[in-house]
Amino acid sequence: MSEVVRRRRRRPPVVAVAPDPNRLALTVPECAYLLHAHPNFVWSLIRDGKLESFTLGRKRLVARSAVEALIAGSNHEEAG
Repeated sequence: MSEVVRRRRRRPPVVAVAPDPNRLALTVPECAYLLHAHPNFVWSLIRDGKLESFTLGRKRLVARSAVEALIAGSNHEEAG
């Protein structure tokens, strides 16, 4: 009797996607691309309340202005 070996499905690799500069809302991978960070880091920023996001249907989006505010806030903290 042979045993059935179940293999775990691997997640697809994270692909860096350059966002369209005219878009007002970004997906998490696009936001990660702009921040030069991993999408998991962006998710942690959202979870910790440091990056505002909203849900549209089943998709989590981040306003481009929220990303710019995060960057401006981090630059302000470093200077002061």
